[in-house]
Amino acid sequence: PFKEWYVAFDWIYDHGSNSANRANTLYSGLGTDIDTHSRVNLSANFYGRYQWENYGASNEYSWDGYRAQLKYIVPISQFSNGASLTYIGFTNFDFGSDLHKDNPARTANATVATNVLLYSFTHLRFTLVGRYFHNGGNWQDGSELNFGDGNFRARSDGWGYYA
Repeated sequence: PFKEWYVAFDWIYDHGSNSANRANTLYSGLGTDIDTHSRVNLSANFYGRYQWENYGASNEYSWDGYRAQLKYIVPISQFSNGASLTYIGFTNFDFGSDLHKDNPARTANATVATNVLLYSFTHLRFTLVGRYFHNGGNWQDGSELNFGDGNFRARSDGWGYYA
C-alpha cells in the first residue's frame, strides 16, 4: 500500500521582534504516500521536533517531542467552467514534549485537525478553513496564565475558522 518513502521536513518560523516573541521549529523525519485504491490521496509523516526559539519556553534549543501527521486530499467535483472543488485535510498529533515537566499549564501533547474546502480556477482560489485545536500550542485548556497584562484562562481547545 506504500507508493513511495521520502525524507520529510516541516519548518515553522515566526520572526517576532525579540526572542520572547519568536518561534523557530524544525520537524524532520520520514514520510510515505499511501495507495488507497480510490480517489483519496493519503500521506503520512513521522517527525522528531527540534525547537530553537519558542517564545521563551523551557524547551528552547533542544529536541523535544515528535509529530505524527496524516494528510488527505479528496477531489469532490469538476465544473464545466474549469473550476474544481476539493477537500483537503491534515491532522498533526504532537506528543512527547517535556514542556509540562516544569510548568503545569503546559502539556506533553497537542492535536490540530485542519479541514479545507478549496474552490479553484486556473488563476484564482477560494478557501474555507475550519481548524480544531486540542491543547493548542501545548497549553492546558482552562489553565491560568499571565503574560504581564493580568491573569486569564487559556482557551486552547476548540474551533477556529477563516476564509
